[in-house]
Amino acid sequence: MRRIVSTPERLEIGKHAYPADFYGFPEVPFHVHLGMRFERSDPRGPATVTLPARHDLLADANRHSIAALYTVGEVAAGIAICDALLLGAREVTTTRVPLVLTRRAVFEPLARPRGNIRSRTMLVGDVPAALDKLRSSRKVKVEAAGAIVDDHDGVAARIRVFFYVRLMEMSSLQAIAGALIPAMVKGAQGALDPHARVEAR
Repeated sequence: MRRIVSTPERLEIGKHAYPADFYGFPEVPFHVHLGMRFERSDPRGPATVTLPARHDLLADANRHSIAALYTVGEVAAGIAICDALLLGAREVTTTRVPLVLTRRAVFEPLARPRGNIRSRTMLVGDVPAALDKLRSSRKVKVEAAGAIVDDHDGVAARIRVFFYVRLMEMSSLQAIAGALIPAMVKGAQGALDPHARVEAR
């Protein structure tokens, strides 16, 4: 999964400057479709991603699916990476755009709860060292880990997500996107229907 992180309005809290719009995650159409909620009980603390127990999206026996548990954890991990690294990266340059790639994920489902599910996810390891490396080399590999819990704080799943973060000039990023999109469309065309015609716009 690729994420191009914008530079929205920010909420200034002491040394922290968290975007008021959670880096645009609440506006992603898929997240809107699921009815995901994004909150911070402490403005200086981690974001909480909540997936409500909507009847039309629940699986059998009115329980959340394994895919739902994974989705909450992966989205929360992406926000954790942004909180930990990308705001600090803004100190380095105003001409480069952070590009975040999900390299690998390790997911351990433990239960399929009813009711709302929410995340407890944060960056692991030496965060200052990772930020220093991003500043000096413009790229770094990092890991976020956490749990997805139910309404009673029972752990329904655990997740670890490994990311590659790179600062890129906008022109380079646009060139990569221009090369990738036609190839992705062609691949989708072949996978869905070899006789269908798909046009990239």
